[in-house]
Order: sequence, then C-alpha cells, then structure tokens
Amino acid sequence: MGRRSLCHGDGYIETLVIYGIVSDPETVAKKIRPLPKGASYDLSNQHALFTENSPALRLSSEGWMHFSPDALIEASNFQLLYNLTIEKIMRGIPPFSQSTRIFINSYLKFMSEQTREITTTDPDADIFSQEDWIYSIWLPMPNTNILLSPGFNNEELNFAEFDLSFWTGKKLICIQLNQSNTPVKSKRNRIEYLGSTHPHIKIIEIPSNRLTNIDPAFPDDLFDENFSRFWRGLKLPQGPNTQPIFASSL
Repeated sequence: MGRRSLCHGDGYIETLVIYGIVSDPETVAKKIRPLPKGASYDLSNQHALFTENSPALRLSSEGWMHFSPDALIEASNFQLLYNLTIEKIMRGIPPFSQSTRIFINSYLKFMSEQTREITTTDPDADIFSQEDWIYSIWLPMPNTNILLSPGFNNEELNFAEFDLSFWTGKKLICIQLNQSNTPVKSKRNRIEYLGSTHPHIKIIEIPSNRLTNIDPAFPDDLFDENFSRFWRGLKLPQGPNTQPIFASSL
C-alpha cells in the first residue's frame, strides 16, 4: 500500500481502514494494493479500501463475510443466515472490548426496528420480505485503524484509532466509546490530524453513561437522520453477498 492512504487532488481521496482482530495494522496495510482500475472498493474481514466516490459499505457488500460453503448450506433460512452474519461481526471485536460489543448489539437492534418503516412501490418488491432490508444497513468495522497521510509522519505508517467506524458512501463515521478520560496525547494528535485532513470524516463520541447496561437504547440522537434511514437511494433490499464465496471454492 505504501503511502497512498490519502490522495488529495482533483477532488479524489483514498481511505484505508484496518479493522477487526488485528495486532499489527502496519503489517496488514503493507499488503494492501491500490484499487484496480474500475474497482469501486476493496473489502475483506480485516480491511476496507475506498474512495470518496465508493458506494456505502453494507452487510451485503462483497468481500468481508468469507463463509464456507458448508456453513452457508446449514444456514437454510433467514434467521440462521442472519445469526451467522452477526457472529462474523462479533468475531472482529477484541475480547475485552465490552463497550463495542454492547454498542454493536444496540445498533443491530435499532436498525432492525427501522426496517419496519420501509415502504417501496417497486413491482419486484414482492419477492422480498421486510426483514431482508437488514442486510442493507451500514457495515460496522470494529477496532478501526485509519491510515494517515504522509503529512503526519513521512518516516513510518501511522493510524488514527477508533472503537469502530462506518462508511455510508458520504461520510466516514468514526465512533469513540466511553470517552470519560482524555486520550493520550499521541492518540489524540493522530485523531485531530485525521479530522483536519479527511473531508468526509465525522467523529462521534458516545458518553459512558449511554452504555451503562447490557441492553441500552441506541444513541440515535447523536447521529443524523441519513444514518438511521439507511435505505435511502435503494429501490430493493440487498441480500448477503455469498456468491463469491461459492465461486472461490470451486
């Protein structure tokens, strides 16, 4: 990947997010190649590479699931497949990050409730159920590390750290949980640098008192309406993208 994390000029910017159970983000980042010509994004269960023109990253986005064919065969109905999907997300949360786990659970519950408000006049909508919309929600990327541009430090790779993040196609939403104490200076400097150089970033701090129990209400008042109305711009729900997994096993 080198130093192509944030490429300014002609309105273009490229962002690399390393996420999940990753002990050394730099090692992962060095293995990532630039986006091929014509590709809108590159996604795995450890990284997301996208530009300001890339579509939103959703549960349905290709590349991050990596379920085995056997697991998918066993997931013979909606609930089993959904459980498999959520289990995959939860595996990307570091073992001691209880706040992240609680936040993501509240997010999934809230978004599931939002699907009940969706209406569509598309004639093909009859082949889908209301619950299928859940795969169109934003993909949560826990334990986020965002590669900074060389302007921060040209000698080595540096990352701004967040508890999790989302890419909505318009905003890179970065979440900081339980910010009762001021972050150490080096971490704060990296976050401030990213905030001043990335034109599409939105940093949201969730106070510790909003995650005080096992099943808290999702803090939707800290997010704008576009976040909760994730289906805007979609005519039909987007199901989980499993075809590449079957294809790669042949």
